[in-house]
Amino acid sequence: MRKSLRVFFYFSIWITLALVAVVLNILNIDWSQTNIANGVFIVLILSIIQGSVFEFPVQTIATLIVGGDRRENKKAPADRLTIVLNYNLLATSKDDIDECLDTMYEAFVGNLGPNVSAVLVSATNDEELKKYELEKRDTTRAVIYDELFREGVSFSQGDYESMDSQRLKNVWQMYENIDPTVFVSEYLDDICDKYAREFMVLHRVSRVVRKCGQYQDLMLLSEGESEAYSYCDPEYYGTNARPYGQPLFHASDDVDNVFERNYDYTLVLDADTGVPRGAVTELLQIAAANPERGIIQPAIKLHCKSDDTIFMHLESMRQGIYEPMTNAITALLGQSGFFGKGLIKNRVYIDNVIGTKDRLIERVPVDVLSHDTFEAAILQPLYAGSVYLLEAPSYNYITWNIRERRWNRGEILLAMYFWPNAFGRPMRFLQKIFQRESFNMTKLRTPSKLDFVSSYIAHSALRQMFMKPLLLLYIILHINVHLRYQYASIIIVMFIVLIFPKFATCNRKNYKGVLFETISSICQFTPEALVGTVRICRSWAANISPNVKWIPQRAVEEDFKNSNPFISSLKHLWGYSLFALIASILVGLFLKQAFLVVIMFGTLFLLPFFTGFTSLSPNFKCSCRRQTHDMYRENITDGLQAISTGGIYRSLGTLTGSPFKYNPLIYNEYK
Repeated sequence: MRKSLRVFFYFSIWITLALVAVVLNILNIDWSQTNIANGVFIVLILSIIQGSVFEFPVQTIATLIVGGDRRENKKAPADRLTIVLNYNLLATSKDDIDECLDTMYEAFVGNLGPNVSAVLVSATNDEELKKYELEKRDTTRAVIYDELFREGVSFSQGDYESMDSQRLKNVWQMYENIDPTVFVSEYLDDICDKYAREFMVLHRVSRVVRKCGQYQDLMLLSEGESEAYSYCDPEYYGTNARPYGQPLFHASDDVDNVFERNYDYTLVLDADTGVPRGAVTELLQIAAANPERGIIQPAIKLHCKSDDTIFMHLESMRQGIYEPMTNAITALLGQSGFFGKGLIKNRVYIDNVIGTKDRLIERVPVDVLSHDTFEAAILQPLYAGSVYLLEAPSYNYITWNIRERRWNRGEILLAMYFWPNAFGRPMRFLQKIFQRESFNMTKLRTPSKLDFVSSYIAHSALRQMFMKPLLLLYIILHINVHLRYQYASIIIVMFIVLIFPKFATCNRKNYKGVLFETISSICQFTPEALVGTVRICRSWAANISPNVKWIPQRAVEEDFKNSNPFISSLKHLWGYSLFALIASILVGLFLKQAFLVVIMFGTLFLLPFFTGFTSLSPNFKCSCRRQTHDMYRENITDGLQAISTGGIYRSLGTLTGSPFKYNPLIYNEYK
């Protein structure tokens, strides 16, 4: 009842503000000089825009009332729960593999325990890259073995100060009653070998359902299913269906290791998602106290280094500014969205999202990109804001725009399934026309029924996305409408979006950052009425076109790192600047009272400069190439004096071409 009342008051305030805005919009029009049809159309468009953006002041008010501090979730002992840290990758280069497995290594060793495994599920196609993934896995296993062996010797000598405190508690203390000599000679090798073999790489056979299918198949393998039974029906999925009984993964020792392990939870992660030390234990404790929840959603913290780009620092700053609103709203509504990275309870997920051989469910559409929306609608994630995962912000405006376009395409696909008749049928019709013989008709086996709160959360990105073409339409059409206060409406919209939310987060400590972020947001988001509309059109075209080509973000980053950022920005955005220049001249010659149009074109013209400037580091130098986990890589390339050899480290066999050097003096001393 308490949650129902909170939700009722939240949306009551929103609706009230929206109705007040409609009345004020009507009163603001000089109907004696305005065509009625034009006036009604402007009122309709402006009311939709303002109705959408009033979400921000309502959230701000809610934050001021309930507080934006991080909530401490209730916890319970979780010693018996098992978890797999699941990274998912489709590599196109060795750099992709290095970044992913280095990140997985740090997540694994930072949260090591007897109930923790780490598994990379790879959908990589290239055979050379697949081979490199296994080589990288073996090299990393050797590092894990050696690190644990050294730490185990320190433990046997009582040198606890030099040991990692997490591993001392989770790994070594269970052996404290064993004689040190016996521990080193009879136990330590097996312990190190066991943990090193928990760092695994699985190569998936199919690419059905993309990333979502990768961790779905991992869950099924853990439950004892080695062959495909989901997404195998051509009647629903056409050519996207995979053969029934097809192996889930290519055979390997790692596949055998995962088979029938029955992990309780899967922590789903992207290739660049970091897991801080101790975060896994905290998440499991929260999960143990909330066993009815199918997803525990930790906060996502954007982190960057001092020499990363200004844009990355701005993104990180922006997230920090808006974090209190996220904390407040998720507490108010009692659930959150699923960010595609979070803790999933395997059994609940399988029973409600995938189904069994005898009772298939398959709630996630086979061609969808934003799978997390469907999963959140069914499993209603619990937000655990006191625990966070780490993720790097977009490198600059160009890579941010590429990511936004990919997300927009996913939202359009979502709309096809949320509104199958009003939106889905016209889109399928266009796909059939443009894709011709490559058109593949798909259906959703089990539609998801969203409650009011789940629907509000699920459609949040769609609301923000379609606000941009409406805003562009208003800027163009308002010229033909006589308004008593010409710019009041748009000023209110901009104030609500960019300024008012800061009232809930600005304080003496962060006011300078808030001011800087606000100025940069004006530069970045004022052109969004046009740029965002172009992005939506390109995303829509990608959904109906038979050939979709995306510029890889890594390629864009390399372009900027290897050349002048201002020249690279102009190369990517010159079309916007040229259009803005020509359009501004035409507007100045033929239109009066077009101040809003000029402002939009002005910021659009300066977009390459904004992109080039924010692609610099904070000391106004070209940002150097972003290296992930520098210390780890230095240790490898410098030739670590490793303890393990092919004979000692049984899970590897003989390490051919390994950079690790066996040091017999160290090993003999330890023995």
